[in-house]
Amino acid sequence: MTAGELGTDLREQLRRLGVQRGIIAIKPSPPRERGPAIEELVSGKLTCTEHGPCFVTEAVYPLDHRHGTLPLAALLDHDPQTAALLVRDGAADGVDLRRAAFIDTETTGLAGGTGTYAFLVGIGYYTDEAFRVRQFFMRDVVEERALLHLVGETLDSFRAVVSFNGRAFDLPLLATRFTLARMAPRLADVPHLDLLFPARRLWRRRLTSCALSSLEANVLGVAREDADVPGWLIPGLYFDYLRTGDARPMKRIFYHNAQDILSLVTLAARLCAALADPLSEEGDLSGSDLHSLGRWYERLSMFQRAEQAYQAALTRPLPAGVRDAVRRDLSLLLKRQGRRDEAAAIWHELIQDGHDHKTWACVELAKYYEWALRDYPAAAQVTRLAVDISQSAPTGSRGQLELCELHHRLARLERKMNRVD
Repeated sequence: MTAGELGTDLREQLRRLGVQRGIIAIKPSPPRERGPAIEELVSGKLTCTEHGPCFVTEAVYPLDHRHGTLPLAALLDHDPQTAALLVRDGAADGVDLRRAAFIDTETTGLAGGTGTYAFLVGIGYYTDEAFRVRQFFMRDVVEERALLHLVGETLDSFRAVVSFNGRAFDLPLLATRFTLARMAPRLADVPHLDLLFPARRLWRRRLTSCALSSLEANVLGVAREDADVPGWLIPGLYFDYLRTGDARPMKRIFYHNAQDILSLVTLAARLCAALADPLSEEGDLSGSDLHSLGRWYERLSMFQRAEQAYQAALTRPLPAGVRDAVRRDLSLLLKRQGRRDEAAAIWHELIQDGHDHKTWACVELAKYYEWALRDYPAAAQVTRLAVDISQSAPTGSRGQLELCELHHRLARLERKMNRVD
């Protein structure tokens, strides 16, 4: 091969490698095929704002639409003062639920902080003849300001907010995103009905979990379709969407978000029914639920209702330990009201047929005999019974202290009896 032929062959090889005049020309890879866009899968539209576009969809549900066992109209049947009791501090004025925003967010993580985005914000609200769910979705993080702009405009017309764990997560996250976008946070000073807390107060003794999914299955009668997606999968699915552009999994997230909002409505209705009329069919409370409700009423200083709840709980099937706890709480309520004779009758029952709190009931009965009736022999007798019960129980530091206090009480009673003699 001559030098000329060798040069020609080398130039051809370099040309095939993309080298032209000493520069490597990298051929771009063919564009990767992207999946269907959200606009092709979910009924909605791109809404243009001064900050750019944001995808918005809206669903309208008639008030007689049943989500689980209740229609969406059920919540509107309750007095605003009842709904106000669901506010964490119980001190809010009556809440007009027709002007409340039912809010739920889907985010890029569960830890919160400045690196967490709310990529889908759902807002439900009542109108005169329906319940609407409006959802705002950012197809990319550059659309966050547009999403926040539209969410802010929507929230400005409401005077209360309803959420599930929104006090700890959704609202602080949105406030952070608004602040980082140099926009004013919304709903900062309005009544907030965070339903997680009253749900725990009412159902935690019966349910092993008070997550919204557990409440749907065990309280609300909601059965989600196969279109749903577990909440823990949602951040990963969104990151996959950002990488591939395939919006098919996002359709499932829209469904999940809308179902969460509808569950807020019927969960609030169920809680209001329990507070307003716990013995009604709509309340649908077990004995353990009624026990929890009685304690809730006591915190609200609604003592007559607390007594009714305790008495109703005792008419329902209850585990032995729970039945004893209800009787203990009822007796203490009666004692605080000065109804010591009625409380003493319950202490007698606990001593005779109770499984738990026997020593405690003996001590309370001894106090009753000593201070209310001045019957020192009876007080000493029931104190000796408490000593016997305590000595037969497993010992520990607390048991030893309790036994020491009983001996001290018995010695004082014996001194009183000697003085009388």
